[in-house]
Amino acid sequence: MSTFLEYNQLNRIRLAAERMADGTISVEDYNAVVRQNGALQQEVMQLREDVEHWKSETEKFKKDRDKFYDLAVAWEKYCKSRELKAKNATDRVAELERELAALKGRRA
Repeated sequence: MSTFLEYNQLNRIRLAAERMADGTISVEDYNAVVRQNGALQQEVMQLREDVEHWKSETEKFKKDRDKFYDLAVAWEKYCKSRELKAKNATDRVAELERELAALKGRRA
């Protein structure tokens, strides 16, 4: 599938070839156009590879982000659970201290 850029480059080469045939363009100028075309085609290929690379990197980062989000949610649940257990333990200690004080009061 040809892109507009590739079509434009091919058109420039065709025009350069026609001018060369008419004698209105030098061989050096034609060769410069051909070299430029080759360089541009390589750059286009590199840019396409870069696009594919960054698409895959984006997907990888999205998966990592989702994984870390899930870990953060799990950590938050764990912390809330520990806080609840600590509160329950503190309440139980207070209850046992009251019972102990009541038992000491009976002995006296």
